[in-house]
Amino acid sequence: MSADIITRIRQHFPQIASRMDMLPSELAPGWLKRAAAQNIGLADFGPDFFEDALERLCLSANTDANLNPLGRMILAQTIITMLENRALMQNARSTHAAELQSDLIAPIIVTGLPRTGTTALHRLLASDPAHAALPYWQLNRPMPRGPDDSQDRRRAEVEEQIALRSKITPELDGIHLIRADVPEECMWVTATSMHSRLFWNLAPVYGFMEWYNTADRSEKYAEYAQWLHWFQAHYPGKRLVLKAPDHVDGLDALMRALPNAIIVQTHRAIDEQVASYLSLGRATRRLAVQALDPEREVGAVLALTESSIRRNLDDREKHQGRIIDIRYDDLIADPIATVERLYAQADLRLDAEARAALSRHQKTNRKGQHGGHSYGLSEFGLTSEGLRTRFAGYENRFGLATT
Repeated sequence: MSADIITRIRQHFPQIASRMDMLPSELAPGWLKRAAAQNIGLADFGPDFFEDALERLCLSANTDANLNPLGRMILAQTIITMLENRALMQNARSTHAAELQSDLIAPIIVTGLPRTGTTALHRLLASDPAHAALPYWQLNRPMPRGPDDSQDRRRAEVEEQIALRSKITPELDGIHLIRADVPEECMWVTATSMHSRLFWNLAPVYGFMEWYNTADRSEKYAEYAQWLHWFQAHYPGKRLVLKAPDHVDGLDALMRALPNAIIVQTHRAIDEQVASYLSLGRATRRLAVQALDPEREVGAVLALTESSIRRNLDDREKHQGRIIDIRYDDLIADPIATVERLYAQADLRLDAEARAALSRHQKTNRKGQHGGHSYGLSEFGLTSEGLRTRFAGYENRFGLATT
């Protein structure tokens, strides 16, 4: 698969091939920061807590990820974009201080283990006219990079990226649809801290993830809160609706940084969740490597799942009653009724206009309409019985166990 896609890129996408060939053989923090600074003319990346994470990420990319030229290019470009956004935020702290201090309407933040319905719920909630959900282009390019950089220009750049992605890997639309103007994960914002599972989703950076599973999240969410103030200033009067599985193991830090946030967590039977997450991750990570180590990948995903659940349960003990739980099966069976229960628990009003908007969204966004997603545990050497035994405590806690 890796050799096939590299050959296809060299044959049909010479501009991408040229960018791949121009990259250094190893990723280095200094080179990445210089590239970002050259792109936007800013070299101050703000509080330096990100430096350790960046060094660990580069070390992992160079030593244990087995990257091919495409994977190295994707990871490098993603890191550079995140560094650009860090520098832009640092600049905004002095040039746009008022916008960073705007009053924040209590945001709704959806999280959960990956592939538990967070995207479906997020995009459904986003259809409420009282809400504002951030489109992918804005999460990827949230700030102008100069006086001549317009929203239209930034949106066009992101649309071009997505068009190339669709040409190279059209099958990914059926797994997770990304479009420039469609609401997307705020993981693209948390990743500016370099403390994010985004990089694992793109490439098997094993060493980085082993470290990340135990890393502190406090400064990550202090910066995330500042980003939300920035976005709120651009959506006055609207409640921000956000989502990312990236938050599931950082709820304590998130709620300390955003004490008025409405936190919603989705839950799905663990065998279904793990199978779907492994399938999605393999579809993206195998593009990035010379050869994937399936056994090591499965082990890393299970370790991340265990770490996420452990940290999540510990955080919930510190904030009892603050989290609204939604089961995937309930969401799929009756999305509107699920939202009604969510609104009631959050003390929000679901008026006739909102209800009609949610119904329209549900009718025009059916599961599977952009392609199918077939997967099974056996292809990863796992069984439902084994997973449900291993994660029985989690399933029992949230009423997910089945016969």
